[in-house]
Amino acid sequence: MGKTEISDLTILIADKNSFIAKTLFSILEAFGAKRIILCDDLDDAEKKFHNVEIDCIFVDFMMDKRAGLDFIRKIRTKPSTKNDPELPIILETGVTDIDSVILARDAGVTEIISKPFSPAQVLQKLDSAINRRREFIQTDDFIGPNRRRHKENNSEWAGDNDRRGTNRETQKKAMDH
Repeated sequence: MGKTEISDLTILIADKNSFIAKTLFSILEAFGAKRIILCDDLDDAEKKFHNVEIDCIFVDFMMDKRAGLDFIRKIRTKPSTKNDPELPIILETGVTDIDSVILARDAGVTEIISKPFSPAQVLQKLDSAINRRREFIQTDDFIGPNRRRHKENNSEWAGDNDRRGTNRETQKKAMDH
């Protein structure tokens, strides 16, 4: 990890699957995490969120019939005296179809990690969530990290072929070609 050391973090894992939770615990511990909290239900996870200072949360998507997303929405919308609503949240999921990813994104997740995951993937997602935070957005319809990851246009598709530009004339030219 970069700026923030993993040994300085308090990480909450909310996952009812004890095998996945213990595997994630072991991976984080092997990388040097010293303060890891395991919760096998969302009520316990919510109590911990309100009573313990946490630096990052891993939560299972399918926990209690997709209630993991409700838990994320609560974190984003109901303040805690112990934790910031901008707290990094990494969603663990075996369901990576586009609709599920959109649901997770719209709930305000910071990162998504697919099951089964490797230790390298866990470290990469944690590093990204902690050290490369995206701007936090709060509107009437959305509370969470900015959905856009890149601040600069590093595309090889610059100029008239760049359809991501805001200039309507440039977009029209690209469509006419």
